[in-house]
Amino acid sequence: MNPSKTFWRATGRAAGIAAVASLTLASACALLSKSEPNVPRYFSPETSDAPAAGTASAQASGLELRLGVVKADGYIQDKIVHRDSTYEVGYYEERLWTDKPEAYVRRALARDLFDRRGVREVVSGVGTTLDVDLVAFEEVMAPRHVGRIELAYVLYDDRVVRLSRSITIERPIAEAKGDATAGAAVEAMAEALSVAVDGVADATVAELRSEAQPSKPVP
Repeated sequence: MNPSKTFWRATGRAAGIAAVASLTLASACALLSKSEPNVPRYFSPETSDAPAAGTASAQASGLELRLGVVKADGYIQDKIVHRDSTYEVGYYEERLWTDKPEAYVRRALARDLFDRRGVREVVSGVGTTLDVDLVAFEEVMAPRHVGRIELAYVLYDDRVVRLSRSITIERPIAEAKGDATAGAAVEAMAEALSVAVDGVADATVAELRSEAQPSKPVP
């Protein structure tokens, strides 16, 4: 047998074994070093001491209103949204809301209008209706780190649109580290939601009162 051929066969066999061993070792290292899977964390912008809708009645205002459709834009989902630029949004894979964002808006409006302000809720028949569209419910990263809520709302009766506006509220997100960053962002959004809903309720009640006041006779 040619010694030269025997040498190259042995060398090739050894190289193949080494390559297989190297791949096996790399796979084992990858399995050992694989990070833990993301564990979902659930958040709510509602405080635990907030009364449920319909549990606390204020003095009757003499005003009536139907709370109609409250919906969210398509990109607003159960995953918390972060806006990285004017034209780009993303989602936190491990941060989720405990409920649909529009459900938070509806409950906050019901508490503010019917419980705190004493507006009587219309559930059937003809009545002035408030529809609300949740346009933004997000953590904005730049140019300022803020929680942003935007609501577009329409107040109408069986004849005309009486009010059509939008309101955008931003609240700064406090600097935090580690796990506390998520809590700081949700806290800012909770404050923004409260202020935005209060603004919608202010405008709605003011319009209802203006309609309820008797018109002055024309001289």
